[in-house]
Amino acid sequence: MQKTKRKGKAKAPKIRLPFLEGIRGLAALYVVIGHICTLSDPSTTVGRVSHSPAWLQHVLATFSYGHLAVASFIVISGFCLELSLFAHENGVIKSLKRFYSRRAQRILPPYYACLAVSTYVALSITTYQIGQPFIQYLPVDQAAILSHVLLIHNFSPDWMYKINGVLWSIAIEVQLYVLFPLLVRGLNKGGRLPLLGGTGLLVYGAMVLIPQAPKLYFWYLLLFVAGMIAAHLAFKPTKVGRLPVVGSVFALGCLYGAYFSITKESPIYVSDMYMGFGIACICYALTGAARGPFYRMLVSRPVVFLGTFSYSLYLMHHPIAQILFANRPRWVSGEVSLFWYFVACMPLILGGCWVFYLLFERPFMPKRAPKLTPEPKAHTPAGLPLRAYRPPDTDSKSNWS
Repeated sequence: MQKTKRKGKAKAPKIRLPFLEGIRGLAALYVVIGHICTLSDPSTTVGRVSHSPAWLQHVLATFSYGHLAVASFIVISGFCLELSLFAHENGVIKSLKRFYSRRAQRILPPYYACLAVSTYVALSITTYQIGQPFIQYLPVDQAAILSHVLLIHNFSPDWMYKINGVLWSIAIEVQLYVLFPLLVRGLNKGGRLPLLGGTGLLVYGAMVLIPQAPKLYFWYLLLFVAGMIAAHLAFKPTKVGRLPVVGSVFALGCLYGAYFSITKESPIYVSDMYMGFGIACICYALTGAARGPFYRMLVSRPVVFLGTFSYSLYLMHHPIAQILFANRPRWVSGEVSLFWYFVACMPLILGGCWVFYLLFERPFMPKRAPKLTPEPKAHTPAGLPLRAYRPPDTDSKSNWS
């Protein structure tokens, strides 16, 4: 009698929520536009009075809050990592070695490739530029390079913004990944509110006791936890099920709080906290309410496509923009420069980051998950493993964070 092979245990399908790609793509694009505006008129960076026309100053001011986009990235990182645990049905980390190796494979190859390119650009181009924003990326000395290699450059303001002005947030994310298993244990053993409250007290104590805390962005830990809790609520809801409407109301309130704190020139951590909790509420609400114009915009093909290489876009736009600035035509100056950056440079930045993604990010990503069926309707608890909606023919390869 011919023996039949015993089938192995079927793997749980990966959970993919395309709106996460959309949020990430738009946040990365906002950061890119903000840095283009800084190159066009760096006055606001150094606290000088701008001599640009009033209309241009309004445009530049709109894109001068890149820290809100970074706060959004941190929340989505926590949400996505917690989300990945529910793909295995139990919400726990089964293997620390596998978890850390997958994170390293996903984050480090593009980061170190970007660091190499950024170091070359800093030595060959940035060094020869005058004034802001370039002087904050220099000098490129041994301490700056070694701290970036070890991913500890956020520990000192003297290292933080050197070489490439956006890499400081990657160090913070990696450090949060190191803490993630401990946070998961606290969430599963202690519960949501104790973890949130305990993290809040820890962050508050650090900011009071450590003078450099504002530059170290300790509040990102609380935003990371908020993202984790949002995912935990969405995929392990209370007895009343998901309440996307409540999440939407809280999101609107938090986003208004971010706007209000900016207009009142509150400390950066205030607007970051409002923005971060608003993004957490949006992620919670959209997980169970796949409908509406806002959702359709986030999952549209151009926006999701932008999200597929948002990590590379975030990393590499900075050195590419500097190369374009150093080689700009002589007639590019004043208010004309903004048009030149958008019309001529933006396609080159996007194209260059896409090529970088193909070379240094995509080869290290997990294989594309199969198309999955639509997610449950709103107000219903998620069955696990959740089969999340994904638009047809969308090359959505999350998650860089």
